[in-house]
Amino acid sequence: MLKRLLEKRIVTLNCVEIPFQQHVYKMQNCVEVLGIEAKSLQIENNKIITGYIDDQSIFFKSLRFGQTIIHFSDGVNKAIVQLFVRPSGEIVVEVKPYLGEAEIVTVYYRTILADTFIAIDLKGALKHYLVAHQFMNREDSIAEVHYQSMHPNVLKDSFAGHFVLGCHMDGREIQNANEYALANRQASLQFSKIIILQRGKRKAIACDRLLTFMITNHVFVGYEDIPDYQNGVENYVKRDCLIPV
Repeated sequence: MLKRLLEKRIVTLNCVEIPFQQHVYKMQNCVEVLGIEAKSLQIENNKIITGYIDDQSIFFKSLRFGQTIIHFSDGVNKAIVQLFVRPSGEIVVEVKPYLGEAEIVTVYYRTILADTFIAIDLKGALKHYLVAHQFMNREDSIAEVHYQSMHPNVLKDSFAGHFVLGCHMDGREIQNANEYALANRQASLQFSKIIILQRGKRKAIACDRLLTFMITNHVFVGYEDIPDYQNGVENYVKRDCLIPV
């Protein structure tokens, strides 16, 4: 109880110390980000943020600290943006795109150190996808990944060829012990280059494509049948190993 009170006190002090300044955030109204060509938007709490669509650009302006949801529509399909305004006025967004035509890669948790920690098996999920599409063999391994993230608070852009988890909506860094906060999130990554190790030799894969990772809160250990969501169809395949992130 005391810890919670102290945490709230620290947050309150931080909010007081940081002067609020209005910030403008720009998004590209394109298929790569939202999955639809948005024609209209609806803001649930217009006291937090204001925004409008101008041709191929979408603008948001922060009004006060807090968070809200924005609904986009092309007249038929919908996409959602969860938006968080920090005490400083800086805007952070998380896009939940329309997934009608997206390639889905399902991501599962794995346990570490006798269930003390959990981690999101991003590299394992990507390898499973690449093996299923015959880009690599099961005995090969992924050495590097290079991508641009469409969700800056869920997965930052790749760094030195590695996956980077990023931060929470309020800006706090994600640590190993609380990666579960990413459960049931979607993250679209535009890959530019993937390097694999094949029989000890490095090989570049021509995989310039957008993949949407569907992060679930399913925890598994060792041998288990896991679902494979390829092309929107659920098939079951035998997974014989876990690949460290």
